[in-house]
Amino acid sequence: MKEEVEMLRGRASKFERDAKFDFDHSDFDLAMFHIEQAFQLNLKAKLLDLEGFFDRTHSLRKLLEHLIKIDFKSEELKSFIARYRYVLRNLERAYITSRYLYDEFFEEEVAESFRALDDLKKLLWG
Repeated sequence: MKEEVEMLRGRASKFERDAKFDFDHSDFDLAMFHIEQAFQLNLKAKLLDLEGFFDRTHSLRKLLEHLIKIDFKSEELKSFIARYRYVLRNLERAYITSRYLYDEFFEEEVAESFRALDDLKKLLWG
């Protein structure tokens, strides 16, 4: 199981790397999609680490709620969700629009999403 957890975390790091590249080249919609993927894989890796499985969903908020439900850093995660409510919504939009529609994201939104990703990684992995 540890091997799968590390594989997911490694892939999340690669998506974050890609997001930074996109950001540096002003491709903000792609950066948001790559940040969303890094978010999703970090959350799924933590659920796999703690429970041995993860929900088959792409909803970041559902994955976070699952962690709260199993009482992993519940208060910190509730605070995280409240602080980054709009970021989470934007990231979920980025996932959906990358496949079905076009949506435009702006530099400030991407920068805030990077901050949220950094905070999430600290919460999940220390």
